[in-house]
Amino acid sequence: MKSLMPILLGAAMIVGCAAPTLASPQNYQDEQSRQANTQAYSAGYAQGQADGRNHNPRNDQPGAQWTSNSDQLAFTQGYDAGYNHAANNPTESNPAANLGTGEQQARQFGYQDGLAAGRQDQLKGKSFKPDDHDLYKNGLHGWTVDLGTKDQFKQLYREAFVKGYEAGYRGTGPR
Repeated sequence: MKSLMPILLGAAMIVGCAAPTLASPQNYQDEQSRQANTQAYSAGYAQGQADGRNHNPRNDQPGAQWTSNSDQLAFTQGYDAGYNHAANNPTESNPAANLGTGEQQARQFGYQDGLAAGRQDQLKGKSFKPDDHDLYKNGLHGWTVDLGTKDQFKQLYREAFVKGYEAGYRGTGPR
């Protein structure tokens, strides 16, 4: 048994040292995917707002640069939010222009995530509990390093999540 101990210890050290190296590419890919989703949502939101303000017909088809399903979905969700906001607030030229990029992103993602969660809970007959969702608890969907601190982003995201959740749950949010 004593002769096996150095071998087992050596094997454990090799595996322990290799694990962070093996995990790094996945973390990098996850971060790249998250940033692409954020960019796709923002591009969709901007396009939707422009179309809504100019009374153009809806065209939520993502451009060729959004190749993954999650990027295409993020673009479409952003487009819908931007179009609906512009259509429902015709006197506002661009309400998001006064917000910093991080604030805008936090509020956009929070509201849209809350809206979807509220609709889903209402359809499933669940109680009104916006703070019972993982996205609310985490509060970082859409956050990237260049959008400010995590704490600031979380606060704005959660505030917007609750507003979106209420609109979705009550059926008053954009469709």
